[in-house]
Amino acid sequence: MTATILYQSDWDNFSFYEPLTYDELVPASFDSGHPPMDIQNLLSTMEPIQMDEIKSECLNSVENSQESRVLVTESPSSQLTLHSDLICGVCGAPATGYNFDQVTCESCKAFFRRNALRGTSSLKCRFSGSCVINIHTRRQCTYCRLKKCFDIKMRKEWIRTEAEVTLRQIQKQMKQERRFCRNETDSKPTIVLPLVVRKKKRLMRRATSVVQPMCTAAFFCVHRNLNESDNSWLNNITHAYQITANQADGLRFNCYNESMSLIQFVDRESSIHRSLVEFFTKIPIFKEIDLDDRVRLIKSNLLNIVHLHDILIQNFSETPIIGYLMSKWINPEFHQQMSQTRQYLYRFCNHPLILKLALITFVFSIYEVDNCSSKTNILDVQHMFIALLWRYLNAVYDEKEAIISMDIITRQILRYQLLMTIMEGRVRSERSTHVSDALMQSIFRLT
Repeated sequence: MTATILYQSDWDNFSFYEPLTYDELVPASFDSGHPPMDIQNLLSTMEPIQMDEIKSECLNSVENSQESRVLVTESPSSQLTLHSDLICGVCGAPATGYNFDQVTCESCKAFFRRNALRGTSSLKCRFSGSCVINIHTRRQCTYCRLKKCFDIKMRKEWIRTEAEVTLRQIQKQMKQERRFCRNETDSKPTIVLPLVVRKKKRLMRRATSVVQPMCTAAFFCVHRNLNESDNSWLNNITHAYQITANQADGLRFNCYNESMSLIQFVDRESSIHRSLVEFFTKIPIFKEIDLDDRVRLIKSNLLNIVHLHDILIQNFSETPIIGYLMSKWINPEFHQQMSQTRQYLYRFCNHPLILKLALITFVFSIYEVDNCSSKTNILDVQHMFIALLWRYLNAVYDEKEAIISMDIITRQILRYQLLMTIMEGRVRSERSTHVSDALMQSIFRLT
């Protein structure tokens, strides 16, 4: 979560709402201080429910991205074509375009991707901390080069996340499969048949066609069908959610009035955030992670995914009063974008377990890699839940719909991430009153 203000170019470069067809789809912060005690106490006092021992295999074939984590993709303008009138803002070399929101060369783009998430706190300049960075000296001091990247406002939150890397791998595989099938079809000679014969062959194909899987099981390192272990996980997740969802007030909006302030709203929303935290603590594998890392995961991800929880609590409906209040507190466009994002997820109303799986999958997203003591374990767990979500999507939808659904979930969570950056900035700018709830203070990084 960062304090980034959205620009119109962000919306243009990354489409969240444009309707996607299958053909379009296939080609296609957290401070390092000690975690607040409120979240620590909340996590340490909650006990997981007793579940049957489950042997779960992690998805080892999905590569750990060396590009670290992402919130938003890089600007489409960052192509390899050199522009003679563009100069890298870091080293002064000829630039290739906008990379991470600033004009840079390919070398500084790759350098920033490798080092941005480390931060300058883990680096040290051998000299005075103000080295001259140019095309000849840029490799001499990592600290000063990275510092200059941040000085010109390059955005580390635009580095791809694990979830998006996985989605792009799926899309790339599907594109290769389709290209291979198309080439095979094009290589066959065309035979002109009489009209009656063509109609007969068309009817026969329709009656006997069999849909073949477009991705092999080896690509996902698991079978696409749900197995006994998967069903145990799904039952346990459903049971854990039923226990905790009852604590959230789905009718809380009925008590809101037009005179309510944004800070009052944030304080009253603490109950739904607490119920979501408790849901995570009912999953034993979450409890096994180091306490400090659990706090980091909650603080980094809760604000972005709590809306999926709210959709489930309100049974895929929306209360009119919230539209008026959000338009008053921020602006009408903000509410419109929030509402559109929400409605995009209403497609899962017949399969709410999909959103519950998405909640668990995305709470394991890591943005501050070097601060996590159990990074490998966290990534393994997230890969396992990504695979489980994918298999469940294939169980309830056909393969094309499953791919589109995975894309929609990822895009809308990224959209929520951007919108919550705006809300976080508005809450921080409030001077008349302050958030009093300790959990909400921590989530909005007010402490």
